[in-house]
Amino acid sequence: MVVFPPLAPVPSPAVRRTIPSKDWEACLDAWMALLGFRLNSNDAQFAEAAAEDPAVVPFLESFYQQTAAGDSGLQSGPKARKLRKLCFLTARRYMLLKDPLPGILQWSLLGDLCCCYPSSAALRALLSETWDLHHEKISLSIEKAKSQLIGQLATSGGNSDSDLIFNIRRLTILASTLPPCGQVLMAGSDYLDTLAEAYQSPKDREELRKNLVANVYVGLVSLLKGPANLSLLLDQLFSLKSAAGLGTPQMKHEATMLSDLVCSSDILARLEKYLASHPQKRAENLLASLHAYQMDSKDLHRRYQRRKKADKGKGPSSGLEIPEEIHAHKLSLISQVQDLFPDLGSAFVVRLLDVYGDNPETVVAHLLDDSLAPELQAPRPTPPDLTPPLEPVPVRRNVFDTDVDLAELSLSDNAKGKIRFGRANPELTADEVLADRSQHSTNKAAILSALAAFDSDDDERDDTYDEADVGGTVDSVAAGTDADGDAEARNRAAASEAAEMSLFRTYKSNAALFGRDSATRRSQPRAQLKRETNMTDEAIEGWAVMLARDPKRLARLDKKLADDLGGVSGGLNQPDLEATSYRKPRAGEEGSEDESAPSGRGPGQRGRGRGWGHGRGRGAGRGGSHPQTGEQSNTAANRRKEENKASRANHNRRQQRAKKIARGGGLPG
Repeated sequence: MVVFPPLAPVPSPAVRRTIPSKDWEACLDAWMALLGFRLNSNDAQFAEAAAEDPAVVPFLESFYQQTAAGDSGLQSGPKARKLRKLCFLTARRYMLLKDPLPGILQWSLLGDLCCCYPSSAALRALLSETWDLHHEKISLSIEKAKSQLIGQLATSGGNSDSDLIFNIRRLTILASTLPPCGQVLMAGSDYLDTLAEAYQSPKDREELRKNLVANVYVGLVSLLKGPANLSLLLDQLFSLKSAAGLGTPQMKHEATMLSDLVCSSDILARLEKYLASHPQKRAENLLASLHAYQMDSKDLHRRYQRRKKADKGKGPSSGLEIPEEIHAHKLSLISQVQDLFPDLGSAFVVRLLDVYGDNPETVVAHLLDDSLAPELQAPRPTPPDLTPPLEPVPVRRNVFDTDVDLAELSLSDNAKGKIRFGRANPELTADEVLADRSQHSTNKAAILSALAAFDSDDDERDDTYDEADVGGTVDSVAAGTDADGDAEARNRAAASEAAEMSLFRTYKSNAALFGRDSATRRSQPRAQLKRETNMTDEAIEGWAVMLARDPKRLARLDKKLADDLGGVSGGLNQPDLEATSYRKPRAGEEGSEDESAPSGRGPGQRGRGRGWGHGRGRGAGRGGSHPQTGEQSNTAANRRKEENKASRANHNRRQQRAKKIARGGGLPG
C-alpha cells in the first residue's frame, strides 16, 4: 500500500521571520519534492493513498492563507513561483477526487485560492468542474459561511473588524469567480437583511460599507449569470427597497444599502441589458423606480476608486501604477473603453479614467480626436521598413499574342510600325507590286487564318420564341451551360419571389406589422413572418419602405396577387394576348361612328372593303351583315375569305391595281 509522506503546514509570518534564509530555501525544496511525489503517482496509487493523507489539507490552507495575505516569501523568487504551481496542481487533483478529503472544499480554502490566482482561466475551469462534481458540499460550506458572517456582524455591532472584512472580501471574490456561490449567498432574506442593517451601523463604517456593497453587488449579478434567476433578483431588490423606505412617507434622504448599490455600481445597467432580451413588466416598473431613486441619491455617493499615491520621486520609476484592488464598477468602465479600443492595456485605461474623472465618454472622445495630453500619449515605436525589394515588372501575355492582325498586313518592312498617309512606295507600279511574291505565303496564311475565324452563320439573335412574345415559359438554358447551376439559380429566384409574395400578402392584410417599434419586432406575427421569409427585421422593414416609394412595383404585385388568386379559384393564370388586327367597333362601343346603327353599313355609305356599297354595305352579296343574320353572315364570309387568302388574296389586289392604273393612262397616283 502506497503512503504519502506527511507535509508540514506553512508557518505564520512571525515564525517565518525567525527562520534563516538557507533553512527557508530548504523548506521550499522539501515542499516541492513532497508535492512532486504526490503528482507523479498514477491514478490508482493516488486514489488509494489520498484517502489516508490528512496532512495535505492543513498545508494547502496555510499556504494559500499566507499567500492571500501578501507574504512575500511565498511570492517572490523562482522557487516560490514553482511551489505555487505545484500547490495548484495538487489542489486540483485532490478536489476532483470522487470522495474528496474533508476540508478540501471549504469556502475559506476556495476563497484564498481565488485570491491567489486572480483572473485565471484555469482556476475558473477547475472551480466549474468541481462545482459539477460536489455542488452539494460546496453549497453546504457557503451556508456555513453565511451563518458565520451573520453571527460576526451581530456581535461586532458594525465595527470594522479586520478578520470580518477579510472574510467578506474573500467570500466576495469566490462568488465573483464562481457565480453559483453567489446564487447560494442570495438565497433567502436573512443574509441580505443582516448586511443592510450592518450598513446602517454608525461606527467606523466606511471600509465595512465598501465591502458589504461589493458582496451584495457580486451576489445580485450572479443571479443574471448561468441559469439566471430573475425572480430571486427582483425579490431581493424589493427587499432592499422596502428596507430603504422607498415610496413611503418615512423615507429619509440618507445613504442606504440600496442607494449605495445603485449609485456606486452598474447593477441597473446590467439589469436593463438583461431585460432588453427578456422583458418583464414587474422588472421594468422596479427599474424605473430605482432610476428615479438613483437621481435623488447621487449626491450622497460617488463611484468607488482607489486614490493614486503621490509620487515623491524617491525611487526609480516602475511605469504605470496598477492598483491592487479595482472596484467592480471600475472594471465596467475599463471594459467600455476597451470595447472600442481593444489594443489599449488596462493600466493605461485606468490612468485615463483617473485623469478624466471616471468618464468613459470623455476618454473615448479624446482618443478619437487624438487630443490626449503629452504625458498621456502612448509611445509608438518606429515601424520596420516593410517595403519589398524592387522587381522587374512582368510582361503581360495571353493566348492571342501569336495572332496576325489584318491591320498590320499593309505595313511594309520600311514603315517601321509608323502610320503612313498615301502609298508606302510611290515609285512602285501595279505590275511590280503584283510581281512581288516575297510575302505571298505570309499574307495568304494570315488571310486564311482570319477567314477561318470568321463565322458566316453568325447573325442577329433570333427572338421568335422569347418568353415575352410567346406568353409562356421558355427553356432559356443555352447549349453547353451548366444545367445544375442554372436550376439552382432558378430555385433561388423562385424562393425570392415566394418570399416577396408572402411579404406582400402580409402587407395587404396588415401594414402595421412592418412598423419599426420594438413591440412590433417582438410580436408573434413578426416572428412568423421572419421564419417564412428567412429575413431580418431590418430587411422586412426596408422592403416595406421601398414598396411604398415604388408605385409601379406595388401595381405589379397587386396584379400578380390577383392572378395567383385567379389560379387558385380555377383559372389558368395565363397572360392575356390582345389582338393586333383591326376590329370594327360594334354598336354601342366607344369609338363607333354611329351608336344607333347596326354593325353593317346602311344604304349609300361607303364601306371599307373593295368598292362602293349598293344598299347592303361591306361584303354585299357575300354574306354581308344585316339585322336578321348578322353574326352568321359575318362568320361565313370570314371563313370563305380565309380559305383562299394564301393563294389569291395578294394576286387579286395586284390585278385590280393594274387595271386602275391602265384606266388612268398608266400614270400612278
